Amino acid sequence: MNQITDRTLLLLLVGALTAYLAFQTPELGAAIVVAAAVVALLHSLLSRE
Repeated sequence: MNQITDRTLLLLLVGALTAYLAFQTPELGAAIVVAAAVVALLHSLLSRE
């Protein structure tokens, strides 16, 4: 069984907080989705070797 790394735990925590904020404040929902897409794209581009 793989152990959960600190990075994975941090990403899950930030994801849960983001989902909570988007649920509580619908006006932030679109901005949060765009920000998450940009971060995911940057992560994808920077992690290529």
